[in-house]
Amino acid sequence: MNLLQESLYWITSGLLVPCIVFLLFMLLQCLLATGQYLANKSNQKDVIDELDNWASLGDLTKETLPKSINKLASHTALTKILASSDLALNRLVISQYESGIEKYLSRYSNFAKLGPITGLVGTLIPMGPALKGLADGNIQELAGQMQIAFTTTVIGLIVGAIGLTLYQKHKRQVFKELTILDFILEKQEVSCEK
Repeated sequence: MNLLQESLYWITSGLLVPCIVFLLFMLLQCLLATGQYLANKSNQKDVIDELDNWASLGDLTKETLPKSINKLASHTALTKILASSDLALNRLVISQYESGIEKYLSRYSNFAKLGPITGLVGTLIPMGPALKGLADGNIQELAGQMQIAFTTTVIGLIVGAIGLTLYQKHKRQVFKELTILDFILEKQEVSCEK
């Protein structure tokens, strides 16, 4: 039984360094994604508003598409829909856009889920050596391990909070674009019925 306990201890102790490295990697990725979002935030809103105004015009086939829409994720889908009058193909294009966006959004969703989980793992692993240090009366060992535990918890929660915030912000923007695509498709359906 003692050999089994020692084996489990060494396995979990060996996971601490990869856990910390993974947390730092996720934190770096979150900070880069936040920078990207902030750099594009005001620009994206203006472009979506411009596209919304364009879509609400009368005949979409006669109106020229705003040049700024190439900054949107839906740009390719939009140009395909406008180029084709095949409604089934256009529905397929929108479905492909939706599945691509789900993959895109899963990055932020993963940050929101994996950050706190990895932070918890990074908290629990050093607790064993910390309790052993307490039992041995080694306060320095206890303090060092508790510092690692609390730091990984904080970083994990920060990664989770950033991931959740970015997920919600990007999801809101994507749904606005998807609403416009659906509106254009409905306009095409109405014009085909006439």
